[in-house]
Amino acid sequence: MSYPLVRITNSTNYLVTGKVSYMSIFCSDDEYSVAANSTWEASSRGVCLLQNISAVVVTPNGEVFATPYSSSGTSYSQFAVIQTGTDSFAVTRIVNLADENVPEDYVEPTSQQK
Repeated sequence: MSYPLVRITNSTNYLVTGKVSYMSIFCSDDEYSVAANSTWEASSRGVCLLQNISAVVVTPNGEVFATPYSSSGTSYSQFAVIQTGTDSFAVTRIVNLADENVPEDYVEPTSQQK
């Protein structure tokens, strides 16, 4: 059994670098660099729980440290670096219906119901 590879989507217009930290001393942390509007994927993960993702966004005004993603240990794998203000950024988990158990009788609302 192993967890899905960590994927970090950079939804900003700037280069992002950072580090993915895992819980166990038996797991090697990952350094990453991802271009604007691109996605980085780890090369391996195994059974390592993720503990922290840091990000530094390289803007024309200099390097900005994003608010990191932090956990006591998670198997989640989909993350994004987002811009939250003029010169502020954050690493967040991507959540969508694919991550959830959708009820068998679920029907997507029509445009008139939204």
